Amino acid sequence: MVLSLRRVAGLVVVVSSVSSAACEKSEGTGATPSASASAALTPAAKGSCDRVSTMSVCSEYAPAQLAKDAAVLTAQCTKLGGTYVAAGCPNTAVLGSCTLGTGEVRTFYASGGAAYDAARAAKECSSLYSGTWKPF
Repeated sequence: MVLSLRRVAGLVVVVSSVSSAACEKSEGTGATPSASASAALTPAAKGSCDRVSTMSVCSEYAPAQLAKDAAVLTAQCTKLGGTYVAAGCPNTAVLGSCTLGTGEVRTFYASGGAAYDAARAAKECSSLYSGTWKPF
């Protein structure tokens, strides 16, 4: 009888371990829920702060920048009157872009609340942000 109880206890441990491991896996990805949740909070894809309607600019963040500071960047975007989007910046009425030392790419627009012209955008990029201007 003791032997059969040990077998049952051992079987319960094995089934419990297998069941627990299966529950930790996400369907088809092999990732644990905690890793999935972490990936959702630490995006590896594009993210941007769209302020075209108010400031005629949109800031697109590098994946490394998002992975490190996603919560801060989204909060700052809201404070600046923008909308955080888990995608790149809009591509309508683009004048050019300014790549900053942080990896952020700030896109300037000929539309919106403070519409730019190409010369003003290029000057602001180089003098105010010490960035590299790339015309569209």
